[in-house]
Amino acid sequence: MIVDLSAQSGSLDLSYIENKKLSINMTTRILGDENETIWHMDSSKITVSGEAVKVKLSGGNLIVIANITPYLNSDNTLFLVAKGEIFMTDSADSEEVKYYTTLKSLPVTVGEKVIFFPLGMAYDSNSNFYSMEMEIQVQSVEDPDDSAKVE
Repeated sequence: MIVDLSAQSGSLDLSYIENKKLSINMTTRILGDENETIWHMDSSKITVSGEAVKVKLSGGNLIVIANITPYLNSDNTLFLVAKGEIFMTDSADSEEVKYYTTLKSLPVTVGEKVIFFPLGMAYDSNSNFYSMEMEIQVQSVEDPDDSAKVE
């Protein structure tokens, strides 16, 4: 049986997300013992409401995957979901892989910056402390062909 939802009275009006492009701007940093920046990367990706942006970082015995998904609300606020996955071995030749995951969600406004810590805290073989932080900002992207825009 196929049901035509557009013919239903009282159906949800999702026209506010139609053709609304969003830019996810991220600054990813690895911080050391004294909170000094050891490494950083800036990136920006275009998406739409409900479509995740995936960031994958690999190095030595560590893989970090972050999926950032913005959901646009009818009042032009956002619900941001950040999922982090960590694959880690004790050494480059170790066969045992440890897996960690985290999921955070929060309401934000367009342009507001939030910090996500997908790795938490980590220590290397010499007991040096490291942490990873992702500064995330979702901005609207004005399409010249679209007269309505997210502000």
